[in-house]
Amino acid sequence: MYVDMPTTSLLDVSSTSFASREARMRREFVGAIGVTADLFTKFASEQELDLFLAWQVVAQHRRHLSEDLGTAVGLAVQPLYDSYPVRHSVQCSLLSMAMGLDAEFTDDELQAIGLGSLVHDAGMLLVPSRLLGVDPIKERDRRDLVRHPLYAAMALDGMAEAPPATRCVAAQIHERLDGSGYPHGLKDSAIHRLARYAAVADTFLGMISPRPHRPAHEPYRAVEEILFAAHRGRFDSSAVRTLLHVVSLYPVGSSVWLNDGRMGRVLRANRDAVDRPILIALDLEHDPPKLETVDLAKNPDLKVVRVGELFDEASKSGQNSSTPISTNDHFVG
Repeated sequence: MYVDMPTTSLLDVSSTSFASREARMRREFVGAIGVTADLFTKFASEQELDLFLAWQVVAQHRRHLSEDLGTAVGLAVQPLYDSYPVRHSVQCSLLSMAMGLDAEFTDDELQAIGLGSLVHDAGMLLVPSRLLGVDPIKERDRRDLVRHPLYAAMALDGMAEAPPATRCVAAQIHERLDGSGYPHGLKDSAIHRLARYAAVADTFLGMISPRPHRPAHEPYRAVEEILFAAHRGRFDSSAVRTLLHVVSLYPVGSSVWLNDGRMGRVLRANRDAVDRPILIALDLEHDPPKLETVDLAKNPDLKVVRVGELFDEASKSGQNSSTPISTNDHFVG
């Protein structure tokens, strides 16, 4: 029996009706958040990293990416509304590893970027909570805040269980090629290659999730801003291209409108056609509305003509949908 419900709810129901394997991956993903919470709690109290816990999460990420890359990426790019910094770290690790697979990283490199991305924000638990609110950060407080990647990096010193590049990822994930990053303002070749990839994943996830000082941004707009920043020399262009391969120009979860009048929500990326993802399309001309999975790469007559559900909702509520995005302002991300 047809039950009247908002359009977005219909899309959500369709895009979250998973087969048993996908449901299991979701449950295991939630479990990884719990393991990481234990890891971070222990770090906050003892300033030591329990790599036994960290390796459990990284190994699970690797298995998920091998089983079903599309589902794994979908889990990685869900907007974060709670459990910061734990869940953000789990997602950053998973997305960084997905990008590493696409870029054909070695096994050691995949482990290093996954582990470094997972622990890089553990130091946020050592930062006074007052610095993470909505009030503007004073310069003296900013100096304390931007040191947070160094806490995990120092804990990794001398740990034989971690690949050598892990420390570089944890310490340099917030650095930028143009020197505008932190904590040391490194530039160009001074930033490790793996940290460059992790920085793109971390930035994208930070943008699509709300922060105390701004709302979440549409995934499509976040991709646009990262592309623009790469053009200005802030990000590694190879890493940004890899992000596009993994999440597409219209990332998982993006709301789009097609030239035939249907609206849809992106389910998966098409690696070799970044502007033509797989989506669930909704035809409101039918009663009840008709839902259909559409692969734009196999339907050349169809194309995306509009994006941005969040912008529409913001305009309805009187918010400013053109809030400027910074690719370097998300200290908590």
